[in-house]
Amino acid sequence: MTIIKEPAIYYPDNTIKNDDIISFIEEYHSDSEYIDSAKNMILNTTIEQRYLFESFESLMEIEGFAERQYKHEAHAKSIVSSVAMSAIDNAKISKKDISMVIVTSCTGFMMPSLTAFLINELGLKNTTIQLPISQMGCVGGAYAINRAHEHCMLNKNNNVLIVAFETSSLCFHKTANKLQDFVSDSIFGDGVASCIVSGNDLGSGLIIESINSVFIKNSEDFIKYHINNDGFLFSLDKKVMKSVSMIKNDVNDFIALNLGINNMSFCISHTGGKRILDEVSRCFNIPEDLLQKSRESLRMVGNTSSVSVIDVFKRHIGTMKNNDKGLLIAFGPGFTAEMMIGRWVDE
Repeated sequence: MTIIKEPAIYYPDNTIKNDDIISFIEEYHSDSEYIDSAKNMILNTTIEQRYLFESFESLMEIEGFAERQYKHEAHAKSIVSSVAMSAIDNAKISKKDISMVIVTSCTGFMMPSLTAFLINELGLKNTTIQLPISQMGCVGGAYAINRAHEHCMLNKNNNVLIVAFETSSLCFHKTANKLQDFVSDSIFGDGVASCIVSGNDLGSGLIIESINSVFIKNSEDFIKYHINNDGFLFSLDKKVMKSVSMIKNDVNDFIALNLGINNMSFCISHTGGKRILDEVSRCFNIPEDLLQKSRESLRMVGNTSSVSVIDVFKRHIGTMKNNDKGLLIAFGPGFTAEMMIGRWVDE
């Protein structure tokens, strides 16, 4: 069986709160027809603060795609290797034990990928397999875990280093003035997460027992980027709010077959937003107390895209009993859902 070991998480020093976004809207978009609706929706996010690699003031001055990509790469190379090393140390393995590196990041682009940077920076084997993921959005963390599981099932000696790195703030555009732009400005945060998935299930962690993927056809417009000279402009269609109910039967069938709702002791859901977490509870009959850590993550750091589900996983460590079983799930563009049934074990 494969196992997810204790992650390492990093958040930068700059913080932003709802009041900052409301002040921004009042100053730069005072004539917007959406201003009252935006204020109400922002105050209803339940998010207390988020962390940014750049100060909000400096974000206001960024111009053009090139500058955004330069900053994305610079921040990545300044921090990912140290977070990855912390995850390797948490897993109690050696760098030479790593057989694959997966990096998921949807908020910037690099070629060669951060996978190549990590292999060089950490001195990993020259046979290390690279899997860069750049287009899975918020589902990226769960997608990486499931692909790591598949790799580790091939050989119990395989170990996968996963790094999720997101600079959502670099997708901020001060001239964007639609309601969805204002709401997006108030939800997403930056961060880094790393963990090891091992084919040898020794030690403490979450043993992966079953995985599944679900795709909603003809839903590409639910979550997408419009790419222009200024960079990635995030677009979130209101239909995304119905997306969880659209996969309700698939997810419930997966739970029933591999776990059963009465046997569920935890739910590690990516944060999405308050409405998405409400839908997770309603559609999958998940007791509200099992989503406490997801709501805690949303409140304390916002939606950190692919980092989110790994952050929520980290928050569960120390709160679970040996052999507790439950669900890990995340959603993203496509529209895509990745899910996993796992069981906690202690040394």
